Amino acid sequence: MVFDPTNFGLEDLERISRDAERQTARLAEIEGELDEVRGTGTGADGLIGVTVDPSGRVERIDLNPRVMRLDSHVLAEELMRAIGVAQDDRERRTKEILEDAGLPATPLGLDDARERMEAAYEFFAHSVGAEDGRFERR
Repeated sequence: MVFDPTNFGLEDLERISRDAERQTARLAEIEGELDEVRGTGTGADGLIGVTVDPSGRVERIDLNPRVMRLDSHVLAEELMRAIGVAQDDRERRTKEILEDAGLPATPLGLDDARERMEAAYEFFAHSVGAEDGRFERR
């Protein structure tokens, strides 16, 4: 759809406002879902259980008493493995929520964001007839 500034009415502004309100509400829902994401992982054949919070920090560690029979180095390795599995699980769940919402699952880098903004600006400028990229004040 090409933007036509000469044929822009109040109903167009109201439609855009309603769309923006719906999108804002949906983004708030997604943010709420992301705030609840937890990841879980196990190690040492299920003797170690780990839960991580939405930021990926360890929230809980459950150790079966039998895990204390393991050598300290093996215990440490298994604990690290369980933490990694839990963090991977949290990341997978987060990506699923974002992808289901049609949002990028990986954050944009600064250069990517700049490129996208420039492309959007150029598209808008072209749509309103400012092919040279400059707008005149009327």
